[in-house]
Order: sequence, then C-alpha cells, then structure tokens
Amino acid sequence: MTARRSLSIVLALPIAFALAGCITVVQQPEPEVTRIDTTPSASPAPGGDCEVVTQTATQRFDDCDELVVEGADLDIEVGTVGTLIVRGDRNDVDALEVGSLSIAGQENEIDVDGDLGTLEIAGDRNDVDVEGAVGTASINGNDNEIDADRGVDVLNDNGARNSVNR
Repeated sequence: MTARRSLSIVLALPIAFALAGCITVVQQPEPEVTRIDTTPSASPAPGGDCEVVTQTATQRFDDCDELVVEGADLDIEVGTVGTLIVRGDRNDVDALEVGSLSIAGQENEIDVDGDLGTLEIAGDRNDVDVEGAVGTASINGNDNEIDADRGVDVLNDNGARNSVNR
C-alpha cells in the first residue's frame, strides 16, 4: 500500500465519523387514533332536541323534537321525531314516526314505521318507505321513490322519473 493511499484512508475515516454525527434522526410521533363509540346513545328526554349527527357509526336516539343528520353513509335509528332533516348522501335513517321530513342529497334511504306528516325531497335517487300515510309530499329531483302503504294525500312532483306508490 502506498503512502498516498494510507493517508487518504486515515483522513477519510475521521471525516466519515464527523459526517455521521451530522445526521439527524427524526422520530415520527405515533399516529392519533380516534375511536367512535358504537354503543347505543340515548337522546335527551322525550320532546327535547336530539343533535346534529355527523359520525359514521350507527347511532340510536329516543323520541325528540328535531334531529339533523349531516354527512354521508350514516346509519341512524330514532323513535318518534317532530322534524327530521337529512343533508348528505347515502344515509340510512329508520324512524318510528316523523312529523316533517326534509331530504337534501342523493341516494338516502328513509324508513318510517308509522305516519309521515310532510315530506320534502331536493335531490336524486332517494328512497322513502312509509308503513303509514304521508300527508303532503313535494319532490324536487329525479329518480326518487316514495312507497306509502296507506297513501299520499297531496303530491307535488317537480321532477322526472319519480315513483310514488300510493
């Protein structure tokens, strides 16, 4: 081995150690995990307002004056509700009885076990199944389906290809 080669190895070794000390290792923090409680949740006392629902888990409510469902792909079960407002897409709501239902969105599915006072739809491909009667239904959209076992008293259909079984 030549003197030049020995000298380069001797000089390269301390430089490599010095550069190794300049490297900063950044430890990534643990990812934050958000847990959603999927156990049944109780609403306030009957006659009170429920809440605005935006979580993605199945949620259950007792009777309430008003329930607002906002978002997509939500699964809601509620008792008797005075005013039910659904804003969003692909939501599934099951209710015992509803005074007033307003839907603004696409592909929502609403099932009412009893009667439905008034229904307003602004959107497309929504499906409303009512085991009782519907007082007044107003549709502003296309390809919606309303199935009322005991009929629809007043119908205002301002869209195309809507199906109303009454």
